Amino acid sequence: MGGEVKATFPWQESYFNAILETDSSLMTNRLYDALSAIEQRWLSPVRDEAEYRALAAADAGIKGLISEQMNTNPPSARKQSA
Repeated sequence: MGGEVKATFPWQESYFNAILETDSSLMTNRLYDALSAIEQRWLSPVRDEAEYRALAAADAGIKGLISEQMNTNPPSARKQSA
């Protein structure tokens, strides 16, 4: 990755790794790692308003990227290229 991005919250490290990944062979794993970190964070109360907003935006963004990736590279195409 090019520049370093500082994570304010622990779950953001996985999120930043996912959204900044440029290697398509690593992207799927990074996206799901980020989704897992975000979902784990939702399991406990989020009392900080800034973190809540960042978490909600990251959650929506990662899910959007996963959906986009699935539409551009459907499972049938992935099986053929494997």
